[in-house]
Amino acid sequence: MKKIIFVGLMFAGLTAAAQTVSLRVTQSNYSSTDPDGAGPATGSVSFRFEILSSSPVLADALGLSVLYQSANLMAPSPLGTVVRLGTLATAVNWSQPINNQIGNTIAPISYGGQSFDTRMIIGFTQGEGIPNCAFGTTWTPVCEITYWTKGTGFPQGGYVVNQPGSILPQNELSSDGGGTLYPLESPNINSPLALGGALPVLFSKFDAKCTNTGTLISWATTQEANSSKFEIERSTDGTTWASIGSVAAAGNSSSNRAYQQIDLIGGTALYRIKQIDKDGQFIYTDVARTNCEVKNISSVIYPVPAKDMLNVVIKSDRSVRTQLMVYDMQGKLVKKVEAAITAGNNNFRINLIGLASGDYMLRSNDAVIELNKVFTITR
Repeated sequence: MKKIIFVGLMFAGLTAAAQTVSLRVTQSNYSSTDPDGAGPATGSVSFRFEILSSSPVLADALGLSVLYQSANLMAPSPLGTVVRLGTLATAVNWSQPINNQIGNTIAPISYGGQSFDTRMIIGFTQGEGIPNCAFGTTWTPVCEITYWTKGTGFPQGGYVVNQPGSILPQNELSSDGGGTLYPLESPNINSPLALGGALPVLFSKFDAKCTNTGTLISWATTQEANSSKFEIERSTDGTTWASIGSVAAAGNSSSNRAYQQIDLIGGTALYRIKQIDKDGQFIYTDVARTNCEVKNISSVIYPVPAKDMLNVVIKSDRSVRTQLMVYDMQGKLVKKVEAAITAGNNNFRINLIGLASGDYMLRSNDAVIELNKVFTITR
């Protein structure tokens, strides 16, 4: 018989290093109706815990937690039910021994410009049997919780955020009968989730993709209300963020709108969009991660037209060994020059004596050097 033991809300076992498991929270519903009609609640909001694993994993216990702002959010009275979702909804022999929806007061802590003073923790564990709660490489919902909101304007429920297991050991996934632990990562820790209705902007897309000139950050909206601008932020560690650009928003729109920003630096980086209202309120998107290699290589040839000699100047940010090849318009190779390119400006000369007047093509045999230039020889 397998037992999963909670000790002070911590799982006992060995920590897994290679595989990563991440946790996030997303809003699923909001109502502006006072749940009991007596105040101080102004409405209710539901949010979900979702898990993503770098490779499939079978869980036999889960610890989940969020920080919230007591001035804007309160637990229902009587306490609401934690609704199981996805794979946990059909998992066999699972119980919920930990339910701290009311939360505990903590010393104020800040993430993403928001301060939090309350921590809530819930926990699930499986009894006997083979683990049957599977998580894979797409975000999978685990459970949903409903709270009462106190605010009268967006975000009526304030903000919530989940800390990573490296900071809060209770945020963990257990596998192998409690023998392997995965501290849950929190990719959106510096982009707290705003809870409430009347979102100023509804995002339909946000991604970051590699191009030859850097990272292309793209996003789209289906609705904008009182929206001022979008600030594109970049980070290399997920903690320190810097603005790399600002794009004006539509203000008010009910149609689809698309936006883009290029990051010429590229490399391994994290990106997020900070949407700012005209009144200064703001929300963040989720975080996108890329590892883009920027091809910062350019070339110039002269004189054009050429006669007996062609000069080739190649500016590069790296060292590359290649061959500069001259073809006639029938595709025949007529000249070849070895070229050892170093970081900086490189100058090469190609002897054209003996070649007839006409058009020629200059190319490189290395794909890194995007050299594809037509030039003319005159006699």
